[in-house]
Amino acid sequence: MKNNGDGGGYFLMLLCNLYYKINYLRPHYLLLMFLSLLFAVYLDASVNVKATVDKNKVTIGDKIRYTIVIEHDAGIQVQFPELGGNLGEFEIKDYKIIGPKTKLYFSPLWFKKKVVTEYRYIITTFTTGEFKIPTSTITYSGDNGENKEIQSGEITVFVESVKPTDRDRDDIRDIKPPVGIPRGWFFYFCLIFIPLLLIGSGLGYLLYRQKKEVSFFGEDKKKPLPPHELAYERLEKLEAMGLIEQGKIKEYYIILSEIVRRYLEDRYKIPVLDRTTNELYRYLRQDTDMDRKHCSLLKEFLEECDLVKFAKYVPEEEIIKDDTSTARKIIDLTKPSI
Repeated sequence: MKNNGDGGGYFLMLLCNLYYKINYLRPHYLLLMFLSLLFAVYLDASVNVKATVDKNKVTIGDKIRYTIVIEHDAGIQVQFPELGGNLGEFEIKDYKIIGPKTKLYFSPLWFKKKVVTEYRYIITTFTTGEFKIPTSTITYSGDNGENKEIQSGEITVFVESVKPTDRDRDDIRDIKPPVGIPRGWFFYFCLIFIPLLLIGSGLGYLLYRQKKEVSFFGEDKKKPLPPHELAYERLEKLEAMGLIEQGKIKEYYIILSEIVRRYLEDRYKIPVLDRTTNELYRYLRQDTDMDRKHCSLLKEFLEECDLVKFAKYVPEEEIIKDDTSTARKIIDLTKPSI
């Protein structure tokens, strides 16, 4: 019991001694803590780098936003590396740089200015698996010009394939049938009305041309005149119509070439109206007694008429008169000799 009592008194004495020393040395401990805090603020990191992604688990082909934020003191020079070939399996689709901006930060003793620059990258990959975005090394230098480095740290991203649905199959599916187009009354109306309209327009044009031909050539067919005299009479009738003065040059040449063609048909008793210029030229040279020089003159005349009728060629008035004289000359050269 005595040993126990003496031991308890000794332990109590030690506690009293420790309490005295702590109370006596408390101001010194406070000063030491203050100096440590001040030193910690002074040694506060001058450059901070933070790298993040908006999602760590994506499907193949998805876009990921990869962001690097750099904070540093105003007097620090920072050199940011090019990331084009430093992203492993990822490729950069787009990027944007925000800043540099100046922000105020509160430290234990005062406010500090920091320069903040944010680098945003849109990256993607088309390979499945677990990939790491490598660390980016940022080089910086302070007032003393000494170069230092800081790293952003690597980030792990999981890339999955497109998840199959219940409708997906392992085998190749057959081609889907064509999608039908809804057919209402308007479809059938156009299907019937438009062809009828086109047919009616064609018939109307043919009747109009036939009527014009009848009005010009119909009456004089009944006259018992030789082909050349009838052709002369028609040429005079054409000139008296005043088509040139009215600006109807194409209509004038249509009738002019028709007069010559009808004359040749009556003169040589051959079908002329349905033949082209080249066909008529070859036929007259081979199967008639028409002189070759006269055939060449006829071909040049009909080709001139074709230019006006089909190629929208508008000759001058003197050329029109010359072509009319050529028509008379062809009739003069080919009419039967008395």
